[in-house]
Amino acid sequence: MYKLPPGSLYRLRTLAETGARFYQVSGYMRRMEVLGLVIATGRTDPDTKNVEYRITDAGRAELEERHGLSLSKSFDDKA
Repeated sequence: MYKLPPGSLYRLRTLAETGARFYQVSGYMRRMEVLGLVIATGRTDPDTKNVEYRITDAGRAELEERHGLSLSKSFDDKA
């Protein structure tokens, strides 16, 4: 589907395994958001101004289809 840099792939994998996390708004996170792979939850950390993101179903599909990573649905299915 998409060619993602290693840092973006790492973040996507981390979100799939651990659930929503706070990340600094960056070009990598913005691109994944535009592609529909992650979504901002609306929460921010007031001290660091980081935004909480979670993986979408499209993000999981990207990991499974393109990169051969089979990850079970975890924390984000409850949200």
